[in-house]
Order: sequence, then structure tokens, then C-alpha cells
Amino acid sequence: MSEQPPSNTPGEEYFAPGTYLPLPHRAPGTPPGTAWNKMAIWGFAAACISLFIFGFLGLLGIFFSLRGLREIRASGARGRGLAIAGAIVGAASFIFYLTTLFARNG
Repeated sequence: MSEQPPSNTPGEEYFAPGTYLPLPHRAPGTPPGTAWNKMAIWGFAAACISLFIFGFLGLLGIFFSLRGLREIRASGARGRGLAIAGAIVGAASFIFYLTTLFARNG
């Protein structure tokens, strides 16, 4: 009976005992607030576009992805897997573009 009701002070939060508050989702070992590397994102996007529309953009995807990978190594930002995937997809797309270009003209 000594329990007091929650206060109605503005800005003060009250959670009943046993209330579950979900934690934000992060990859294990990732420090909080780590930003994504923009070059890795641009490289992956350019590589994916090169698969379907313009094959020569694969070269741009490779460039952005490798530059993003270098920045990630220096700063510790997120996006390493994205940069690696962008470089691989960009290389495959550019090689396919070159082989179809020379096969048509050869």
C-alpha cells in the first residue's frame, strides 16, 4: 500500500514493472551511431543499374565501390559488404557489356 501512483510531471516517463522496451536493432559488434559510407551505396547502386540498363556503368560502380572500401578502411564506417558486392557486380556487368559489344561487332 506504500506504492505511489505515477507522477504526471511533463517529460517524465513511467513504465509499469515488467514492461518490455525493444532495443534498436544493430549488427553484433557495430558501435552505436556508425554511419553508412555513401560511396559504397553509390557504387552498389551504379553496379545494379549497369546490370539492367547501361553496362558501361559497371566501371563507375567498380570505381565508387573501391573508393568506398578505401574510405571504410580509414574511417570504420559501415558498408563494407555493400562495397565488395558493388565491385563484384560492377565487374561482372562491365565484362558482360564488353563481351556483347565485341561479339556484335566482331
